[in-house]
Amino acid sequence: MPVRKSRGSIVAAAFAAALMLVSACGQEPEGPEETATGNLVQDIFVMNADGSNPVRITDTTGVDSSPAYSPDGTKIAFNSNRDGNFEIYVMDADGSNQVRLTDNNAEDFSPDWSPDGTKIAFNTDRDGNREIYVMDADGDNQTRLTNNQDNDGLAAWSPDGSLIAFESNRTGNYEVFVMDPDGENTTVLTSSEAVDGSPSWSPDGSQIAFISQRDGEGNFEVYVMEADGTRQIRLTTSDGFDNFPAFSPNGDLIAFDSVRDDNREIYTMGPDGSDQRRITNSPGIDRFAAWSPDGTKIAFYSERPPANADN
Repeated sequence: MPVRKSRGSIVAAAFAAALMLVSACGQEPEGPEETATGNLVQDIFVMNADGSNPVRITDTTGVDSSPAYSPDGTKIAFNSNRDGNFEIYVMDADGSNQVRLTDNNAEDFSPDWSPDGTKIAFNTDRDGNREIYVMDADGDNQTRLTNNQDNDGLAAWSPDGSLIAFESNRTGNYEVFVMDPDGENTTVLTSSEAVDGSPSWSPDGSQIAFISQRDGEGNFEVYVMEADGTRQIRLTTSDGFDNFPAFSPNGDLIAFDSVRDDNREIYTMGPDGSDQRRITNSPGIDRFAAWSPDGTKIAFYSERPPANADN
C-alpha cells in the first residue's frame, strides 16, 4: 500500500520498527524516518526527474526525511530529529535557510502543504497516539484535525484544497479516508481485509494512488482509484515492496520506491502502471519521492555511506 510516513502511515528504531511492522504484518504504514545509523548519511537529496545529478541539500548528524515542496517551488518542508526528536522544518529549495516550525517533546513528521501554500498538515503523536494537525506555513496556529483513539496519518491535500486524504486504522484496519480541511465529514474510500494507505492525489484531483497488501502476496503494491473510491486498480506487480506513490505535476508519471531489485530505490511509471523504470541506483536506501511543482526535480530521502553522499 502506499502509506507514506505518514505518506505512510508506514523511524530507525521507531521508523524502522514501524516499517518492519508494515512490511511483515500489514500494520502501521508510515512514520518518521529511521534514527541515525552509525556513520551513514541520512539526508535529503534533490535530483533531476530522470534520476540524474543527485545533490545533497541537508547535512546534519540526525535524520532528515519526508520532503515536501511548497506549491510555488521555493521551499521544502521536511522532518528532522537533529534536535533530539522529530520536528517539522522548512528550508529554501536549495537547502539554505533551514528553520524549525514545531517544538515539543513528541514526534512531528510527514508534512504536506495546502495548495495555496498557507498551511502545512503533519502527523504528530503529541496527544498519545498518531493524529493529523495543521499549522500556518510559519508554524503558528497548530491545530488538531483528527481526534480518535486510533492512528491517523499521511495527510495529502487535494489539488483544489477542498479535501485531505489520509490513512487510518480507526475501523480496525488501515484504510484510505478523506475529510474536509477542518477535519469534519470523514469518509472511508477503501475497504479491504488488508492494509491500504499512503494516498497521493492526481494533479486534476480525479484519482488517488495508494498502496495495498490486498492481493494476498504479503507485500505492498501500488494501486489507483477514482477520487470517490471506485475503480480500484493495481498498477505494480513485483516480489518486492512498492511504496509511497507520488503523482508528477502533469499527471504523466507516478514516482514510488521499491525493493524489487534487493535495495530500496526510487522508480517511476506511467499513471496506468506502464514503463516502470528505476531512476536511483545507490548502495543505500532511497525513498519518499516528492516532485517539484514544475516537474523537473524530485526531492527524496537517502540513507547511504558517506563516500556516496555526493553522487
